Amino acid sequence: MRHEALDGEWAPGEVPGTVTEHAWEWSDEKAEGNVAQSPLPGGVLLRMQDGVVALDGASGEEMWSYRVEGTRVWTDVSASGERVHILFPDEPQEREEDTEAAGDAEEDGSGVPGRRVVLDGVTGEVVGDHEEEISGDVEELGVFDVEVATDEGLFGLAPEPQLDAVMRSDTDDEVLWHTEDLFSCGESTVDRADRPVVFPGAVVVRAVCGSGEAQLTALAPANGSVLWSMTSQESNVLAADGGVRRMGELLAIDDGAPELEPAGGDRYRETVVVDPVSGELLSDGIELEEGQFLARTVDQGYLLSNRSGVERTFGFELRGFDGETVAATAAEAVQTSSLLDYLLPLDEAFVKLEPSGGVAGNSVLTVAPWGAEETHEVPLPRSVRGAVPSEEFAKSQEFILVPGAVVLIESPIEDRDGITVVGFH
Repeated sequence: MRHEALDGEWAPGEVPGTVTEHAWEWSDEKAEGNVAQSPLPGGVLLRMQDGVVALDGASGEEMWSYRVEGTRVWTDVSASGERVHILFPDEPQEREEDTEAAGDAEEDGSGVPGRRVVLDGVTGEVVGDHEEEISGDVEELGVFDVEVATDEGLFGLAPEPQLDAVMRSDTDDEVLWHTEDLFSCGESTVDRADRPVVFPGAVVVRAVCGSGEAQLTALAPANGSVLWSMTSQESNVLAADGGVRRMGELLAIDDGAPELEPAGGDRYRETVVVDPVSGELLSDGIELEEGQFLARTVDQGYLLSNRSGVERTFGFELRGFDGETVAATAAEAVQTSSLLDYLLPLDEAFVKLEPSGGVAGNSVLTVAPWGAEETHEVPLPRSVRGAVPSEEFAKSQEFILVPGAVVLIESPIEDRDGITVVGFH
């Protein structure tokens, strides 16, 4: 195990309103497997198979790290980024027989001995260190197998007939509050639950009863009181085959209805938007015109693509939840073959990465200022590879906005290990 907090003055960087230059790079040639990233108050957290590394968003310099040699780990970050959790087994889970042993332990309910380390997301200081039993492979932990990180502590669900919830201190493991029977399934019981969606002011739990009724319940992290609740009998925006996602400070609900994709086929849409603390319905959908596609639902509103008269060339529009246009690019702003991937609506401009192999052949980072006819390209250090098209979650984690920079995880070439992170200002 290696835990390092490096010397330096780390002032929180401003969130970029646009992009003008390639600013920094950070590499680890020995990193293995998929890498995700999460915003921190001062930059970005890289979540890898063997631990975490925190980079300053403005400079790309390493602020602190926690790596566990010889085993894979499970990581989580609180809503504000002020708490980082690392869960790992006492014995390595690396070889095939280790995975089989973990599976056997899960089946007989015994679990395997493990440890949870809680770090301060700003300084990297260890603020909690607990023994914790792990129910199987750390990469396959289900919603009832592991507690999630919040700014108040550790939030967990118990698979009781109507679901119980508990919040424990992440410093001394003390139970802070306990709530029973979150859901009212009548004569039925809870059939399944999603991973809780955590906000600074609310924890939202979605579950489906055995009867097929879907329910949402939001709890106050401080004391476990119910902030609001919603069932599919009361609202048609909840569906048994839908889902929920954190979208900045708002909650996006997938209503289970398919949304057509530009390249054909369909995907689930997240057009219903709710305030997670009050439960207020901010929007229940959007009307699209011919040639328009919903590229993404973001905390500012709906990001729409508009097909132009030029093949594979699009303009983009940001429409508020009230249906009014907030901002728009030029009609022929971006040429792309991956319309829904690697895009960010910033305050001053729309930014789109076209990975290598796209319509331009080489990588292109296009910046289209809102309300302007001109666009410009930011020079890249080399041709950048994107994720495999089917890896939707991986792609959403590879290109994000953090304090100090827009950050890109560059996919490794072929089957090689290693990671390169690129920062843009």
